[in-house]
Amino acid sequence: MHKIYQFIFWSALLGSTALKAENTDIIHVSYDHHVKNIKVRQCFQQAPAQLSSYSSTFKSNIKDLQWTDADQSLNLSFKYDGVRLPKGRSGCVQYQLDYNSTASNGSNRMRKTHPRSLLLETDDWLFELPQHDATLPQVWIQHDTTTGISAPWKLLSRTAVETRYQIKPSPEYSSGYVAIGPLHLTDVMIGKQRLRLAVMSGTREHQSELLTKWVKKMAQSVADIGHKFPLDDIQVLVIFGDGRGGVVPWGQVNRAGGTGVLFVVNPEKGEQRLMADWTAAHEFSHLLTPYTPYDRWLSEGFASYHQNITRLRSGLLDEQTAWEKLAAGFARGYESAAKINAPRLKDASQKHNMQMYWGGAVLALQADVTLQQASGGQMNLSKALAGLQACCLSTGQGWSAEQLFTELDRISQTDVFMTLYQQEVLRNKFPDYQSLLKSLGVDESYYGEVVLRDDAPLSAIRKSIEEG
Repeated sequence: MHKIYQFIFWSALLGSTALKAENTDIIHVSYDHHVKNIKVRQCFQQAPAQLSSYSSTFKSNIKDLQWTDADQSLNLSFKYDGVRLPKGRSGCVQYQLDYNSTASNGSNRMRKTHPRSLLLETDDWLFELPQHDATLPQVWIQHDTTTGISAPWKLLSRTAVETRYQIKPSPEYSSGYVAIGPLHLTDVMIGKQRLRLAVMSGTREHQSELLTKWVKKMAQSVADIGHKFPLDDIQVLVIFGDGRGGVVPWGQVNRAGGTGVLFVVNPEKGEQRLMADWTAAHEFSHLLTPYTPYDRWLSEGFASYHQNITRLRSGLLDEQTAWEKLAAGFARGYESAAKINAPRLKDASQKHNMQMYWGGAVLALQADVTLQQASGGQMNLSKALAGLQACCLSTGQGWSAEQLFTELDRISQTDVFMTLYQQEVLRNKFPDYQSLLKSLGVDESYYGEVVLRDDAPLSAIRKSIEEG
């Protein structure tokens, strides 16, 4: 299944059925917050034979689905995963969705905590367009002055009553979220890079300032890896939880039509616990590499490594604590891989989360150390990843680990990454980490506590990892 065009279809608002050329690359949207009703209208100069969706939520909630052109108006319906159109004709598809009484507006907890808001996954409002279509549409959303919009797409303009976006290319199998409702909207600048922060705070608007401070601190720690934030413009969506679970019980990166990061946060647990949580550092660290849908060990592993290194460099963790957390994570991954008859790292999946996350993190540390050894300290993992910002992070394409490691070898002018790929990823369940930590001076005392030794052979590299 190719998701070349992933976009949320929201309420569209063209009253006339006459097709105008300037409207064919625009999805017109309108939202009525009183009844949580969305209407959608999209026009084509030459209609494809079929529009497709693989979302059961979309197919069950859509109503009044019609095709209109100069000569006719047709009621449309799904057959399996598609809707047949008059192929080649000039006309428009329109439909609406009602969320006033449906259970599709997120979970019961979400509806209870945020009764005036909608959180919609892009797949649930997605019509796939033919792969050969080269023009990605804009989305123009009309709304009242009390309603804010947050989407992963590129923001073109925002007024009190209309928000316009440009959809960007999407990697295969990616997802994304759009929030509609009372939102605290602000831009968080990390140098010249913009994070479009939207806080769905419910009745706790007064805590939005704390969330803004938290997002900026965590994003800045990741920016220190490549001396700037990896992407120029992203969506950051923060949803206040209902108090259950930890301070940040959930976070994820989304890449449908643009890059977004979503967090569920319980800020009432206090600023100290919020700043000490690792989730935001992990999720923002995902942006240091392109999307690798078939090699999650790489994206999750490199993010697990950097969730500690970024906080070490920014002062959120001291040296002792950072290496304790890395060593403990490596041990968990090793023990998990040993217990469950795990496959080689290349084939690790969700059944092998600890192996996947922390085996990949060992690979990141191995690459960091080996790059510095091979270059006499002139090259390290941070510099190699910074090289990806120019070529590879905004393409909207998925990568394989082999493709990405080949590119990192080109950037670093070494063969470090593909050598590790051949020796560790394709052969072993879990990379050797004990001897590597010991050579860095991350040792273990008689009582099992981590002890840092500055007389170890590679202790200078350990120090350089902290300094960046």
